[in-house]
Amino acid sequence: MRTIHSIPGNLTITPSNSGCILQLERNIEDLHQLEKQFASYIYEPTTYSLFTKSQRIRESLSSLKKSNAELMATLSREKDLKIELFEKTMLQIRSFVDIQKSFDDYCRKIRY
Repeated sequence: MRTIHSIPGNLTITPSNSGCILQLERNIEDLHQLEKQFASYIYEPTTYSLFTKSQRIRESLSSLKKSNAELMATLSREKDLKIELFEKTMLQIRSFVDIQKSFDDYCRKIRY
């Protein structure tokens, strides 16, 4: 039997399509905020390595936004939540956390 640990929101209590969609909508809002923050001149790269890191982060943001939208469309078409879709939702959320960590690391490098 598999158990689910540290899942955000109400997904730990009763996983459902609407719960997954809600979580992905919040994830998209967070992605938009991160993009907005990243677009500020304060975060302009000053070296080639920072430039390549910023490009990777921007590409990851774009890719995650696209895959979130596709997953939300799939979830809204399905009647019942399938384990694969639930796992994909959790993967999307973890991917955002990874991007956030990359951005934080980038910010630390920009400051020094």
